[in-house]
Amino acid sequence: MTFRSLATAALLGLCASTAMLPAVAQTSDDPSMSVPAYRTWQSDWNTNQFDHKHVILGTVSDFKPFRLTVTRKNGMTQTVDLKNGTVIFPSGMTPTLNQPVALVGYYSNGTFIANRVVLHQ
Repeated sequence: MTFRSLATAALLGLCASTAMLPAVAQTSDDPSMSVPAYRTWQSDWNTNQFDHKHVILGTVSDFKPFRLTVTRKNGMTQTVDLKNGTVIFPSGMTPTLNQPVALVGYYSNGTFIANRVVLHQ
């Protein structure tokens, strides 16, 4: 066997073993990639059951462009800055005072980053 054929066989073996790596090893560490794709109000949210890592539930206390303040069930008020690109569902609606709302996103260095705002009608 020549050196060239040995090198080719080794390269093919390396490619095959890399393709067999688990999907976890090939995914991004970006937290925004793991955010649930909620676009509608979930029935579990009515009983205060939700993913505390990716969802904030409350009622709208104040809404201004790029800023939403919610009052949570425990009485805590939290203001969340909405980034350019944050989508409000249902489309075309605007958050109104005392409306139930779910902010869907992720925490980054202690700050909640909202990707979506889901309003309860």
